[in-house]
Amino acid sequence: MPYYSPYFIYISIPILLTGLFFQIEHKLTKPWMRWAWWLACLALLLLIGWYASQEQYLYDFFKGYYHGGRKIVRDLEALYDENCYNFTNFPLVAFLFAPLANLEKEYAGTIFFLAGYVTILPLAYWLVKLAELKGGLRWLVLALLALNGPLDYNIWLGNITQVITLGLLLVLWWVKTGKEWLAGILLGVNGLLKIPLILPAGYFFVQRRWRVVGGGLLIFTLVLAASLIFVPFWLNSLWADRCILSMAGNPITAYNNQSLSGFLSRQLIPGYVGWFPIAPNPQYQLASAFAQLVLYAPIVFILFIGFKHPATPKTQTSEFLILVTGSLLTSPIAWTHYLLMLIIPIALYIKENSEEQNKLWLNILFWAGVLLLSIPINSTQALFEQTGQILFLSLHFLGMLLLYITLVIRWSQKYLTAKQTSA
Repeated sequence: MPYYSPYFIYISIPILLTGLFFQIEHKLTKPWMRWAWWLACLALLLLIGWYASQEQYLYDFFKGYYHGGRKIVRDLEALYDENCYNFTNFPLVAFLFAPLANLEKEYAGTIFFLAGYVTILPLAYWLVKLAELKGGLRWLVLALLALNGPLDYNIWLGNITQVITLGLLLVLWWVKTGKEWLAGILLGVNGLLKIPLILPAGYFFVQRRWRVVGGGLLIFTLVLAASLIFVPFWLNSLWADRCILSMAGNPITAYNNQSLSGFLSRQLIPGYVGWFPIAPNPQYQLASAFAQLVLYAPIVFILFIGFKHPATPKTQTSEFLILVTGSLLTSPIAWTHYLLMLIIPIALYIKENSEEQNKLWLNILFWAGVLLLSIPINSTQALFEQTGQILFLSLHFLGMLLLYITLVIRWSQKYLTAKQTSA
């Protein structure tokens, strides 16, 4: 697999172990047997992960999290550079990485990699569990997870999107099982770490799931209070200015920004593909305004319907995931590894299709999106270098767009059917 990172084989191991667990689950009849299985898997993964971590890439970890952990206790003025290129989260998050930043880079990188690597095991487990997959469908979805280009890219970079994706799975599971306070708290944490998740979190307010909303507001209040107490006000203002306001309306054309703004800026603003915000031209502004209007229209309609008539639990899950997908599409920045989160609606669609058999053309649309979303990022760069076609740098965006269209069409079909039935 030359287009995947050197970590690709290692990523497949915890996913394979998860699949094997479901194969022998019926034989593990006592709780201690299951605990023994998972503890043995954990020990094995720590051993394999330690070996894999000897060649450390982890660019985002060292550039961002390790840098932030060092500067928050050593040099506050150096935490954010002029272009917010290194550490990008709000200042309080940097304290989470201060213990690692006190270690030598080699040891810090190993610990961080191991923590992220073993997270793939529960990620694979809860993906199967939430979607209630059986038999061959389990292996299909687990294979899609193992071949997922954004996951491979995320592990190679040393980012935490696999942890956020696991968090989303647990949020949906806790909402499903009635643990709404816990779901709201975790959703609030996820939204603070990955800003594109803030908009979807508002869905539960429209649905009047007040315990979920309360849990999210509790986290927001605690973080706001802690930021005001433990972080100088000028540093919070500096973060808002350099990392939020400076990017408002100024797109980032880098190849790994797979949001609408990244796609349009690469197509309509020639001459620069990089990580610093650039001033848009009139063509980009017009296209961006029109495209956002079209993409937001289904979200507004879903929220309007949900405000009038709260959805069923199953429908709420699909609607929430439509909002997650739409938010990633329209966010100013959606790094390629963010798209790992879309493995959740993919798994749920596969399960639903096995029960209801969607129309062939809709499945073709869906699988085209899945294929594009699964591509390793190095292959998109290779295609661009070989052809000179800048569109190849946006294949993940196009996959996300096709998935969004599929989810919206499927939702509208179910909505119209329900409306006709009630009439």
